[in-house]
Formats: sequence, C-alpha cells, structure tokens
Amino acid sequence: ASCGHSPVQNGRIIDPVDESEYKAIINKYTRSDRQYSGFYQSYELTGTLITSETSQAILKKRGTYLQWDAKALASEREKAMQALSTQTTFLFSLYTPERTHNDLNKGTSIWKIYLDADGTRYEGKVKKRNEKLVDIIHLFPYHSRWSIAYRVDFDVPTSVVERSSKLRIVFTSSLGASTFEFNPSRLRKTA
Repeated sequence: ASCGHSPVQNGRIIDPVDESEYKAIINKYTRSDRQYSGFYQSYELTGTLITSETSQAILKKRGTYLQWDAKALASEREKAMQALSTQTTFLFSLYTPERTHNDLNKGTSIWKIYLDADGTRYEGKVKKRNEKLVDIIHLFPYHSRWSIAYRVDFDVPTSVVERSSKLRIVFTSSLGASTFEFNPSRLRKTA
C-alpha cells in the first residue's frame, strides 16, 4: 500500500497538480477589496471567477487530493463543462464584523451582485457554500474561518464571458460597493 496522494488514472498514478501553477491560475482570476467607514472595517471581500482554465485547475487539484481515477475525473469534468455551458460562476469569501450583514444567500440581503459583460447586466443568484472549511481553504487559501463562503451564478455561458471585451463583477449594498474588473484577453487560456 502506498501513502502517495496522487490519483490513479487508467491504473497508473497521474501527475499531481503543480502547486505554483495552481496558485498562479487562481491568482489570475481572483480579486479582493476592503471597505472601511472611518477606522471601522465595513467588509472584506475576495473571490475567484470560474473560467474554463480555473475550472480545470480546481478539478485537477481536487482529483489529486481525493485520488480520483480516470472515470471519476472524466465524470467531474463533464459536469463542470455542462455548468460552464449555461452559466458563469464567481466563488467568493465575505467577512463583515456584523454577522447580520453577511447574508447574501437570503432574499432580504442588503447586497446585490451583478456581472456586466459587453454592456449587458446579469443579476447573480447567490448560494452559501456547504463544503467543509478545510476543503474550501485547500482550494482557495484566502478564505478563513471568520468569513462565509458563497457562490454566485449568472445566467450567461462562461464562453460568452470569456469572449467579452469588457467585464466586471459588482457587489453593492448600503455598506459600500466593490467592483472587480477582468481583462477579457487574459481570460482566454494561455498555452
């Protein structure tokens, strides 16, 4: 029995994820902002845009530590590609000192989230992420136990977003607003 952490593919161990490459891909699509009211922190927000490139990197990292075989990896890739074909997702972590302000998944939330792509605005649908804290931090090291992890889905295929000439995600509330801009030419996977 081996103590390795690499998944088996077609009966053979596949190459583990390159950690520095993974971090570079995640950092490329991650934005962060902190807002203050005087000396008082209103909120801190960090998130990652899920593109075809980030999706593949996340799957490879999860496949490595969960030791998926080729069939499991192919199945997860197929699910991810289906999701990318119908929506764009932004995974994020939000900290607010006042817990009642950190309720983006509720209909009564003070927050609205929009994706602006080539002049078209899409309103996001927010869900609280239910994965274990250790799993979220393993994939997104910026998340902490003091923040709440969410996902926001926009009804626009990721391929449309990746081809946009102008792209931004807007978080807005009575606490403040944060705008995350992305350079669409950098969204295209580099070889």
